[in-house]
Amino acid sequence: MVTEGMLAGLRVLDLTRFVAGSQSTALLAAMGADVIKVEIPPGDPYRWQGVERAGDESVLFLSLNSGKRSLALDFRTEAGRAALEQVLASCDILMENSRPGSLAPRGLDWSSVHAKFPALVYGSISGYGDIGPDAQKGGFDLILQAESGIMSVTGTTESGPVKVGAPLLDVGAGLSCAFGVLAACIERQRTGTGRLVSSSLLEFAMSGLGSVAAGALASGPVPGLLGSHSPTFAPYGGFRTADGWLMLAGAGSEDLWRRACGVMGLDRLTEDERFADNPRRVANRDDLTREIELVLAGEPTAHWLAAFERAGVPAAEVRDVLQTLGSAQVAALGLVQQLRHPRAGGYHVIGPPVRIDHAPLSYPAPAPALGSGTRAVLAEAGLSDAQVQELIDQEVAVAP
Repeated sequence: MVTEGMLAGLRVLDLTRFVAGSQSTALLAAMGADVIKVEIPPGDPYRWQGVERAGDESVLFLSLNSGKRSLALDFRTEAGRAALEQVLASCDILMENSRPGSLAPRGLDWSSVHAKFPALVYGSISGYGDIGPDAQKGGFDLILQAESGIMSVTGTTESGPVKVGAPLLDVGAGLSCAFGVLAACIERQRTGTGRLVSSSLLEFAMSGLGSVAAGALASGPVPGLLGSHSPTFAPYGGFRTADGWLMLAGAGSEDLWRRACGVMGLDRLTEDERFADNPRRVANRDDLTREIELVLAGEPTAHWLAAFERAGVPAAEVRDVLQTLGSAQVAALGLVQQLRHPRAGGYHVIGPPVRIDHAPLSYPAPAPALGSGTRAVLAEAGLSDAQVQELIDQEVAVAP
């Protein structure tokens, strides 16, 4: 495991909640930054949401907040706000994913913070972006999958639009913001001045549409619901076999197309005018799918996987989550990691999607108990023991 802490010395004030922001700051923590997660008592909503639990702790919270310190402080109060400002003075980065404008009354919006701490880098994640007619709208992964166009090309005519089964827009927006914030920190080494870095679920969704959006912009047709198939390439999607499904990417090049046909004994299709090149195969996708499935239905998935592998044609079975988690490749990458929480005991997390010198990143500590870092963080910010205790006695702060 990489434990050196490439971002050691960077301090992050984490005002985020839910998935996108928490994912972003967890990645910074894994890289060695001191991430101070600020929680208004009784704490981050994910501490008690979700279905699965490790001991009395929400797995949802544990998975998104490993490696951080918890500062339980009600900064909506005058005393809490003053204490938070002292902490902020020692930070390099502020990260938030509140609705645009909602932090302004607390003096924690970009303009207010930049005026007092011009060197601080400010990271902001939202649903729709920080400008435009929809900027003030709240954003959730499901809603942005719908409004971005992602769901319009996911599903079939029978199923209707289908949500991608994981919160990929949340994760992508969080990673995008972390990338931008680190770039701003590099620039600050030259200029001494921080930047506002913003990302949104909508912007990541649009970038994720990639060639689908490029094609629509170029010629105008809306791809529609194609199930597991691609609007850009064919054959590229899911096909029925004798005992299930095979995912086949047999259209990356004309050579790949010919090799795929050879595996299936369908060399005649390479001479068929309907399938003479990729644009015509896309236009005649339904006919092509029928031809392929007539052959694939004769043997089980395992047979075809072996045959396509021998020919160098990309193909795959559809694994469930536990099959993937238990795979040799995931084990080799060190992606499933175990941490030990003082109350929850041992729990598993998926490690950061980054490797350094062939080694996986790991979280330096488990997710924090509520307020476990309150005394230490406030002391580091210059508050005396008596001042900290007064905040606790007034129920402005929480500490074990």
